[in-house]
Amino acid sequence: MSGASTLRVLGEDEVRGLIDTDLALAIARGQLLDHAAGLGTLSSPAAMALDARAQGGTVFKFKAASIASPGVTGIRLIARANAHADATHVCAVFDHADNALIGLVSELWLSRLRTAAFAAVMVGHLASRGPARVALFGSGAIADELMPMLPRVLDIADIRVHARDPQRTAAFAARHEARLGIPMRAEASRERMFDYANVVITVTSSCAPLVLPGDLAPGALLCSLGNDNEVDFRVVAECDRLIVDDADFASEAGDGGAWIAQGHFSRQSFAKRIDALAGEVLAETRPGRLHERERVLLLMQGMALGDVAFAAHALQEAERRGVGGTVAMPASGQSPSGGLARSKEFNSGESS
Repeated sequence: MSGASTLRVLGEDEVRGLIDTDLALAIARGQLLDHAAGLGTLSSPAAMALDARAQGGTVFKFKAASIASPGVTGIRLIARANAHADATHVCAVFDHADNALIGLVSELWLSRLRTAAFAAVMVGHLASRGPARVALFGSGAIADELMPMLPRVLDIADIRVHARDPQRTAAFAARHEARLGIPMRAEASRERMFDYANVVITVTSSCAPLVLPGDLAPGALLCSLGNDNEVDFRVVAECDRLIVDDADFASEAGDGGAWIAQGHFSRQSFAKRIDALAGEVLAETRPGRLHERERVLLLMQGMALGDVAFAAHALQEAERRGVGGTVAMPASGQSPSGGLARSKEFNSGESS
């Protein structure tokens, strides 16, 4: 990491390319195992919101975590004027060596990469044995990052894709089929998505459930990544195992948060229904799938550990390559003597 006197600033264009697919999977796996071993600390509560619209601002969301490898603490900030295009993502990273602010990292693309990597690691670990027939709901930016990861963790027979825009869905399937050499097709029918599917992944902005009671075959793994309500609450009763990345945040966001807001669970009853955390399953300190015919529901809402780890690794690689702007930070009590050597504004884009 940079010394305490230097702050590195990475804009969106600079961050892209600093972490490849294989490194993303390795970071995600490492952070899940560290979390299970108690080597990472999440903020409490897991996320905070600040509505500044009455003062002329927007809605802000904050998440924070400390991680052991590398030894840093980070704070992720999302400024969200609406749910999609007008969101700014940034992570501030502090070095534990001297508690200095060492980096500001644009996190729009990194958050997508992190979401895909953490999901892929757990899907590979929890899927039933044998060739995977994947049903993917969603063809957006996170799904794009997920596609090259899935063949690294699964033996895939074929992939079906269902999303709102038929033309975009067909283009998505054709693009990734050519890129990966895996049979893929766009599927217009929601119901047909579940024919023979043993891995179902939802990564959409849908507020109406896409997975309903009776959809999942015995032995299927369902991984929900969306911010809203992609899975009908009654599906929980059909699943043998419920696994989440973080119980606190899973009670606030995504399907868990929706089920609680709808009154189907209290926070206490939802917490009792959870069988294990993702990191515990990966570390094999608690069981994941117990037998091949179990239906497993995996809710991955994204831990701040991942945001901080990805930002920290981007900073390490940027320092090695000499990428990004730098600011000379003054010692305590002194006035700033330096400025940006080179920087770019943090890009705006859809939230993930």
